[in-house]
Amino acid sequence: MFRINFSISRTGFLCTAPFPFWPSSLMIIAFWVAFSGTAIGMPGSESKPDFGHVSHVDMDSIFSAYDSPGHAGCAVGVAHNGEPLFAKGYGTANLDYGIPIRPDSRFMVASVSKQVAAAVLWMMEQEGLLDLDDDLREFLPELPEIAQPVTARQLMHHTSGLRDMYHLLSLADVGLDNTTTVDQALNIIRRQQRYNADPGAEHRYSNTGYFLIAILVKRVTGMSLDAYSRKHFFDPLGMTSTHWHEDTGKVVPDRVISYRPRSFGPGRFYRDNMERVGPRGLFTTIEDFFRWDANFVENRTALDNFSEKMTRAGSAQNRSWLAYASGLRLGEYKTLETVGHGGSYMGFRTHYTRFPQTGLSVMVFCNQSDINPAVHVHQIADLYLRDEFARRFREYPGTFRNDGLNTGFEVVLRDGDLYLQRLPKPDKMSAHDAMDDPDLPGDTGEVRNPQPIKCGLALERDPGEPESRRLIWQANDRFRTNDWVIRFERSPNRNIRRFTLEAPGTGTITFEKE
Repeated sequence: MFRINFSISRTGFLCTAPFPFWPSSLMIIAFWVAFSGTAIGMPGSESKPDFGHVSHVDMDSIFSAYDSPGHAGCAVGVAHNGEPLFAKGYGTANLDYGIPIRPDSRFMVASVSKQVAAAVLWMMEQEGLLDLDDDLREFLPELPEIAQPVTARQLMHHTSGLRDMYHLLSLADVGLDNTTTVDQALNIIRRQQRYNADPGAEHRYSNTGYFLIAILVKRVTGMSLDAYSRKHFFDPLGMTSTHWHEDTGKVVPDRVISYRPRSFGPGRFYRDNMERVGPRGLFTTIEDFFRWDANFVENRTALDNFSEKMTRAGSAQNRSWLAYASGLRLGEYKTLETVGHGGSYMGFRTHYTRFPQTGLSVMVFCNQSDINPAVHVHQIADLYLRDEFARRFREYPGTFRNDGLNTGFEVVLRDGDLYLQRLPKPDKMSAHDAMDDPDLPGDTGEVRNPQPIKCGLALERDPGEPESRRLIWQANDRFRTNDWVIRFERSPNRNIRRFTLEAPGTGTITFEKE
């Protein structure tokens, strides 16, 4: 017996709890019920955290700036252990015809594409077609003979030393607006007089490597990158709306157009002017990418140890561990490990992040150049992982004072975030009163459901509340708030004992914990 709980909207669905994989007969029901936001069942773990505090209203508030006619916007997906929880579109996919963005809208996902190209390399190695550590000049004689051999593994981890092709095209006055072919791009690479660094020496992000992966696939397998990806990944996973856009004349149903803002209204940005795929060029949907994401939980492809290989960190001569795996960045957010990648290309802005310790995955695909999807991914994580962040930050709250300045702060934990709240002085006007007095310098207040479309930190304060600043986690015990940097320090037994505050013109000031 299968139980599916989700709420319905015109453009998506919200599951109130993770749901199990269902057979194809029940899938028909799901497609009918959520006609604009396809529910795709995926396998999950036995752990089913309570996300009941998350509502459509919460999610809609994050994307409210885009959800009106005449605006570009985003498609959004949230999953837990491979099971979709939320899928919805906000804004317009095609402003000429007023077509709304939906979970089945097809985005060119820019550098989020790279992980698929990297998976293809792993598959070629497994089939015995390629050794990831062999000299690639056997297959790519165009590589300049000016350094030690370049390997496929180096292409994947950005340690080849090759200069970035997009910057080379720009310097050659070709740019991205003009039509360029694969041969023209190869010719630019061939004429390089030197590399940025010796192959394998260091990590330098370069789109050239992933462009060469697409060429390598064709020459080694006799199949295009799209055909090989379809055989080994897209078809086994049921990603029927995903393709590498190798044919610039290909008709793409449900296609999203990208835009850039102008003073007199948004202008169309992306053009079908480049045959080069690998570093970008993957068209996919939120619905299909749910299936790709679920493969990190339960492998349904022929690639052995898919998740382990894809998330295995690379290395370089100057660093034994890189924060980069197979087209995926390895990082942290609020002390939680993250695996994912962003994309930015000609108006498309995309971001995909997994939080492996919690099983949560978030994907945001947008179609205007001034939208920052990474900010929205973090807002969604803050919402869904509120209780997890509260647990991780529970050691920080307390009262901290600086006797020399006769002032102090209370660090408060609220809804998974930390806030720095100034302590009132009993013998002087409070900070709250000072901010309300027009003759005294004021300060900013606390974050209330920020909408950082322009990446700014919006702060506000409710009447009657003391001055409060949200602390934005940076790394380890370091936070920031506006132009302040806060660093918590620990005692030998790892307890929080003080924090230092750095503000413009003050240097470092220490506040001891009471």
